[in-house]
Amino acid sequence: MTYTSVETSPAEGRPYYLYQFVEGDQVWRFTSRARAWTSVGGTGDMITWEPAAVAHGDVVQTSEIERGRLELTWPLSHSFARRFLAPLGNTPVTLTIFRGHEQVLGETVAHWKGRVVGAEVEGQRILLQAESIFSTLRRAGVRAKYQRLCRHALYGRGCGLDIALSWLTGTVTATANGVSSVTIPEAANAPNGWYRGGVLRFGTQLGFINGHSAGTITLSRPMPELAAALTMPEVDPDTGDPLPVLADIAPGCDLRASTCAAKFGNLENFGGFPEIPGRNPFGGGSIV
Repeated sequence: MTYTSVETSPAEGRPYYLYQFVEGDQVWRFTSRARAWTSVGGTGDMITWEPAAVAHGDVVQTSEIERGRLELTWPLSHSFARRFLAPLGNTPVTLTIFRGHEQVLGETVAHWKGRVVGAEVEGQRILLQAESIFSTLRRAGVRAKYQRLCRHALYGRGCGLDIALSWLTGTVTATANGVSSVTIPEAANAPNGWYRGGVLRFGTQLGFINGHSAGTITLSRPMPELAAALTMPEVDPDTGDPLPVLADIAPGCDLRASTCAAKFGNLENFGGFPEIPGRNPFGGGSIV
C-alpha cells in the first residue's frame, strides 16, 4: 500500500500532518498525532515530531495573494506559539506542512510551504498566520528608477561594496527601550549619524540601524537576543569570568552622491542622477 493508493481511495484515508518550523539554524517539529512520531531524515537519521494540539485551515489555490494565506490554531498555553505574540525577529520563520496516512508508515508528501507573518489571540486560542511561499512570486519587482538619490541597496549587487570589509566589532554594554536601543562605546569614535542606515550583526541576527548618536545605536526593531546575552553572558571556562557581548556594526548611507564619494569612495557605482533638472521639460513651461 502506497500513499498515492490511499490518497485516491474513496474511504481508506486516515491523514495526519507534520509541521516543521525553521528559523536560521533552529528547527521545531510538531505533529497532529496524539503521540510523538518518528521519521527517517534524508541522511538516514531519525527525526522526532512532538505531539501538539495544532490544526490548520483549508489549503486553497488562488491567484489572490491574501486568500493564499493559511491559519494555524494553537492552544493559548503552548509555549512555541506564544513566542510569535512578541515582535517577529529579523530572520524569517518558514513553515512546511507534510501530510501522511496512518496506514503508510514513513511516507509523506510536502502539503504546503510558506512563512509565518503574524499571530493573534482569540479567546483561549492563538491564531498563527502564514503566507504561501508562492505569494512572493506574484509581487511586482522593484525596477531601476531615474532619480537624484542612489537607487542601489547599500552593500548590494549594484552598490558593489563588500560589507565584510566594513564591519566594526564592538562591546555591547547595555540595552534600552525594549532592546531597540543598544549601547556600543566603540560607535562613539565615529561622527553622529555615521552608522545610521547601516547594519548591526549579533550572531546570525541582523538589525537595521535607524539612529546613531555617540555610543548609542537605535535599531528599527527590537533584538531580544542581545538583552538575553547581557543578562546571562557566556563564561570563560578557564577563569570563570563573564565574556563580553560582542556585536558588529557597519556604516550606513543616505544615498547622496557626495556621501558616496566622501564616505565610501564609491562614486563610480553611484546609481542616481543628481543633475536632474528641477523643472520638467515636458511640463509645458519654459525651463530657461
